[in-house]
Amino acid sequence: MGNIAWIELVFFYGIAMGFGIWQWSKMRRELRQSREAKAAEEAKAKKAEEDV
Repeated sequence: MGNIAWIELVFFYGIAMGFGIWQWSKMRRELRQSREAKAAEEAKAKKAEEDV
């Protein structure tokens, strides 16, 4: 009966850790894209300001 508890713990925490890592990587990717978009927009605004 003790082995079933270990299987349950490994299975549950494996899924929980996988989900947490997936969320962390997703947020990191979204932040990187957001920062790149903001930097591109600022560069575009600066270029437009220099052209005037």
